[in-house]
Amino acid sequence: MKRMIITAMVIITAAFIGTEVLACEMHFTVVSKDGEAVELRPGKELKLGLGETYTMRVEFTEDHNNCSTPPDRTVYLLEDEKWKPEKDYLPLFLKEEGGWEEVSPGTWVQKIIFIAQEEGRIELEVVRDCPKGGYNETFEIRVK
Repeated sequence: MKRMIITAMVIITAAFIGTEVLACEMHFTVVSKDGEAVELRPGKELKLGLGETYTMRVEFTEDHNNCSTPPDRTVYLLEDEKWKPEKDYLPLFLKEEGGWEEVSPGTWVQKIIFIAQEEGRIELEVVRDCPKGGYNETFEIRVK
């Protein structure tokens, strides 16, 4: 009985670790009009200037082969709503969402241009729903 419990724990742990290893990897860099680049990271608040325009460079790297979820299935949620150019009432106005460009095998880049149009604390959630682990992070942005 003890051996069965230990074996089950090893299998469950291996499955969990395997899922994490297969998860997508994403990096975000926000660049001001002056060219100052800041990495957007979970747990670290990003400070933006009211009325300023920014470019966010998103880099997606597939950590497993033959991903069934293409990069354009990445969803950006701003204050729990899909971040779309036609939603000009959101605190970050999405001016332009560029397409994904494959820069090397398994790595894609996207550029997003936006304007910080409302003061306050904003949550940006990035979601990739994928059976091999996917990606889901929330970022805190403060506009002053």
